[in-house]
Amino acid sequence: MDTQTVTALVETVEKSRARAAEDTSRLSELADALTRLGVAYNNQGEFPDAVATIEEAADTWRRVGSAKDLAASLTTLSGYYAAIGLDDEAAAVAKESAELTQPGRE
Repeated sequence: MDTQTVTALVETVEKSRARAAEDTSRLSELADALTRLGVAYNNQGEFPDAVATIEEAADTWRRVGSAKDLAASLTTLSGYYAAIGLDDEAAAVAKESAELTQPGRE
């Protein structure tokens, strides 16, 4: 992804954040936008921004209450943590993701 794409995704996150602040039923829209932005940051090699953005996406999915989407964010976050050498953090969020995907959840 190029810089223009990242800029457009940042704008989308800002708009989604404003909508979610007015109407919490739009939190999933914000979480989706954060996820796309985090992936774009990662693809650009902007790893601290990628990690922070995916952490926020995961926190937002927690608020939404979607175990499936939270698990997906945590899996992404685990990979990002591992890539920057945060092995303990990677293991912890991978474990949480696995627990969320156990049969009988959601």
